[in-house]
Amino acid sequence: MTRRATLAQMAVWGVLVLGLTVMWVRYGASNATTLLTLLSGGAAVAQLLVATRWRPGSQPSTPEQLQAAADALGFEVRRQWAAEARRRMLEDGDRLPVRCRGLGEPGSVDLGELISGFGDAPRRLVVIGEPGAGKTGFCLLLILELLRRGDPGRTPVLLQVSGWHPAENLDAWLLRSLVSAYPFLGNESRFGVTAARDLLGLGRILPVLDGLDELPAELREVALRALDKDLGQQEPLVLTCRSAEFAAANAGGAVRESQVVELLPLTEEAIVGYLLDSTPRGRLELWEPVLDRLVDASADPLARALRTPLMVSLARTAYREPGTDPGDLLALASAEGVQARLLDEFTSQAFATRPPSPLSNEVDPVGRWDPVKAERWLSYLARTGERELDWWRLWLRVPRPVFLVSGALVGGFAATPLGLLLLGLFGRPGLGALLGLAIGAGGGALLGLLRAEAPRRFVPRLLRRHELGRDLVFGLVGAIAGGIAVGVVYGGVYGLVIGLVFGLAFGVVRRFTEPTEPAEAVTPASVLRGDQLSAVYAAGLGAVLGCVTGGFLAGVVGVAGLGLAVPVSSPVLIGLLGAGVGALLGAGGLGLTVLATSAAGRFRTTRVWFWLRGRTPLRLMRFLDDAHRLGVLRLAGASYQFRHELLRDRLAGRE
Repeated sequence: MTRRATLAQMAVWGVLVLGLTVMWVRYGASNATTLLTLLSGGAAVAQLLVATRWRPGSQPSTPEQLQAAADALGFEVRRQWAAEARRRMLEDGDRLPVRCRGLGEPGSVDLGELISGFGDAPRRLVVIGEPGAGKTGFCLLLILELLRRGDPGRTPVLLQVSGWHPAENLDAWLLRSLVSAYPFLGNESRFGVTAARDLLGLGRILPVLDGLDELPAELREVALRALDKDLGQQEPLVLTCRSAEFAAANAGGAVRESQVVELLPLTEEAIVGYLLDSTPRGRLELWEPVLDRLVDASADPLARALRTPLMVSLARTAYREPGTDPGDLLALASAEGVQARLLDEFTSQAFATRPPSPLSNEVDPVGRWDPVKAERWLSYLARTGERELDWWRLWLRVPRPVFLVSGALVGGFAATPLGLLLLGLFGRPGLGALLGLAIGAGGGALLGLLRAEAPRRFVPRLLRRHELGRDLVFGLVGAIAGGIAVGVVYGGVYGLVIGLVFGLAFGVVRRFTEPTEPAEAVTPASVLRGDQLSAVYAAGLGAVLGCVTGGFLAGVVGVAGLGLAVPVSSPVLIGLLGAGVGALLGAGGLGLTVLATSAAGRFRTTRVWFWLRGRTPLRLMRFLDDAHRLGVLRLAGASYQFRHELLRDRLAGRE
């Protein structure tokens, strides 16, 4: 829905409210109530027709909207991976000298030459290498190089191919993954209805697919063949995979029209030179025995363990603090043992932070976490089996009855004082508290049975057909709550009318949500904040509706003969009192209803449940943010990921 349409709809409703008020004053409550009932019923039917309207003929995005979507996508991709490249020390001065060669070719070239050549002539490229060889780092450098060149015609987007099942058409998965990773592309008011689909269909997206080896073994060859069938052999594509897994998957020659490049292990000279350049002079003495062993051909376990960029960077990080001795690596008898020690030392050292200085002007220093607990919490998160740690999906690991009980408790606790306030004004506080408890607990339990939504923000839009059932549930909750609250005081007719009004409002407000767009940096924290604000805006909308309804009933209909216990006789003061009470009821009812199935609301229950079970800290988002700042996690848009699958697998194997 456009802003103009929204304003027009608001103007129509404003005129209707004004007309009903005049009719009420001049012709009495009975006629006005009848008319209001008819109008509310007609509006509900109209909204139902709009909601169920089939929209395949919607106007496609204009070229201007499509370009705006491409610009927004490029901005977010660049911001996202530039920060991650700095964190991974992939800038020119810190980068390891990684070399590569074409499969079966004798010579090798620097990784920068491969990236530059791809930028000059995009093509089908498969990059292979052993675990930790730098495949994901290559993807980051390639993406940043393509975006640095200006408008490449295709925006490179890094996606984890492990989330694709080859039985699904690749384009369908790419479209869903694109909107999931960058949900602002679904902003119809800004980019039109078909922006994401058109960007993909017109070839303006360059898929960079990381981690073919994380697919089940029986699906890898099927996936390689499906790539050719669904995408076409001429479309540029980047795919990464471990060497052994790719050789097995491509044994039947599934990959034909692609350049296959292998990232080579680091030479001993490159490792020694990098560690010498990056180690502080005061610690060189501790590193000398390790460096001596690296240039000795007999030191096979240590040399084999440190031949990948991942392990060299972990060694540099794990043994840079005072009190650590890299000489411990010399006593390990196998390369696997060295790698396991480096992964363990890295995790424990990452959280062994010093107390902050009182003289520091750092606005938001990294918190102090117990290293043992931090490893245990990360181990649980690693065992979720998901590559992405999406805070809005963690609720799936909580038993559904927990949300039913939580909804009943929160709803009952919040609605009880509201009911007591409403009927307490008429000398029936006990009945009010009982009704509030019943409505709040029942409605909260009902909403607790619904699935949580993805994070949203609050702006007008049209309702989509698949959302109708959810909105009818919200409307039912609003109709029951508003109808009972008013009906107990004013009688059944008024309860029916106001119930229809509130039910319609509760249902319609569900369409006032849109996916987050990068007005600011899209991070897990910003997405959580936007989702929380959507509940605040809903509460504000409910306050306005409740204020108008309460003021109208109290000031215009009046409370004579209803047993008002408050010593107020002025119609103006009574109207203001009704408006205030209505605002509280409307804000509480609509705000809590939206929050009940919002991603933020479910995450609140999830983190409390995890904390009670000892699985994560109560301040889970702060912990994840600190783990990212310490280099244990990385950011992929609004999702967290473990720095490397080797680290995730090592943590997942712990109990």
